[in-house]
Amino acid sequence: MRAARRPRRAEEDEESVFVSMTDLMVSFLFIIMILLAFFATQIAPRDTVPRERFETVANKLIDREKQLQALKEENERLRRLVSAQAGNPIERYNFQSAELRGKMLDRIQKRIRAADTSIDVSISRNGDALEFKGDGLFGSGSDAPSATGRRKMEVIAGILKDELQCFSLGERSTLASACNPSVALIDALQVEGHTDSTGTDVLNMDLSSRRGTSIYAIMVTASPDLLGFRNLKNQPIVSVAGYGKGRPIRDNDSDLSRDANRRIDLRFIMFAPPEEQFVPQRIEDLPRLRQLLAAGPMP
Repeated sequence: MRAARRPRRAEEDEESVFVSMTDLMVSFLFIIMILLAFFATQIAPRDTVPRERFETVANKLIDREKQLQALKEENERLRRLVSAQAGNPIERYNFQSAELRGKMLDRIQKRIRAADTSIDVSISRNGDALEFKGDGLFGSGSDAPSATGRRKMEVIAGILKDELQCFSLGERSTLASACNPSVALIDALQVEGHTDSTGTDVLNMDLSSRRGTSIYAIMVTASPDLLGFRNLKNQPIVSVAGYGKGRPIRDNDSDLSRDANRRIDLRFIMFAPPEEQFVPQRIEDLPRLRQLLAAGPMP
């Protein structure tokens, strides 16, 4: 009997040792799994989008959000102003002109995007200009646009030619009540050149003016009809201005940002009556207003 019990106890001891080893292995594997899970959370996935592309998309989203908010605020401000001064013909006319300009800029922006999706155009915070990001338009220190930039500006010139007809005078004007019931008139369309922060103020002011002039030349060569649009003083609407590095739309802290600042803006300045007698009520008033403006300020 003792001999029979001895082997059984030995077997039980072996099973106990086996169970202990199994528990130890399970515990060890469990610890390994926990460590692997921990290290997996510390490993960041590889970037699948180039950083410049990410910054471009992010900046576009930020710009559009700011632009929308600014337009809402400006629209509300103008509405309150008109409501408070409903009896003032000058304020009422200026408000109506601003509204028609806003609709025109929105229409131009949509047409440009439909014609060429690569053109990055937005409406300025004040709702009075079209801003075109650099997108390689000018090289650093250069006033000559790239071939791609030249082609884009030619497309834009053709669209402007169509849109300016009902907001101007001159031989190419098609001004009519159907398209311009408030007789809102453009006083100037400025082709504005801008630079990045590289260089001195004097150098950049000169460079930005030359950039504006080069784009002006491209636009009127592509669409000569632009030269036929006039304001109430019979002056050409299309003009040139340079602002140097003073009006950046990006921080100048990267190549991408500096490229965006080397840009062109198109600013639409509307006719603002200096006195109530200069407020046009209908298209037939325009010859009288031209005479008044030609005569100069009252003594």
